[in-house]
Amino acid sequence: MAKYGLSSVYVVSVAVMVFLTFLLFAEWETNVVAAPPLSLDGLLGDDERLSDGPSKSKELKADNFICLVCHGNFEEEPLVVTHAKEDVSCADCHGASVAHADDEDHVIPPEKMFDRADVDKMCGTCHDMHDAPARKVVARWQERCPTITDPRKIACTDCHFQHRMTTRTVWWDRKTGKLVIRKGGQTTKPAPTPAVDSNM
Repeated sequence: MAKYGLSSVYVVSVAVMVFLTFLLFAEWETNVVAAPPLSLDGLLGDDERLSDGPSKSKELKADNFICLVCHGNFEEEPLVVTHAKEDVSCADCHGASVAHADDEDHVIPPEKMFDRADVDKMCGTCHDMHDAPARKVVARWQERCPTITDPRKIACTDCHFQHRMTTRTVWWDRKTGKLVIRKGGQTTKPAPTPAVDSNM
């Protein structure tokens, strides 16, 4: 040791540590797996699309962007647009649903979901009656829902709008919020096709 001096030992020690550090990180680098590219394949239904960003429309008073990030298929849906013009947002009916919006695994349901039997009660919280003459209401019902002949079995959304997805990748029990099915491509019962005037 005396032959080489203390500084030579120090230089060799540093060189060995640098070499070992290099080997350690070189080995670590080869085991690193890159994150897969972002893909929503199999997570969006056939009729779902991503939003292009917050609406630029001056007519819309409610901001539904948080919902439309994933549910862009509703961005131009008449029910959403009509309500947004009156400053009624998705959250006003479905709750803020922050956990649902933040859930990238698509297993947390919205705070409020409505079974067919609950739709009229929900709509009735703001709309206590039709704003059209009874004859027009009955004519519209017969036009849009010819297979439903019992007025007790009709729901507001049978005639007004199509606020439902035709394909779902996730199904929850609407009463309990429990995850029922998580598959791609489950087809729902098609909504009746509304006439041109969907606002009645």
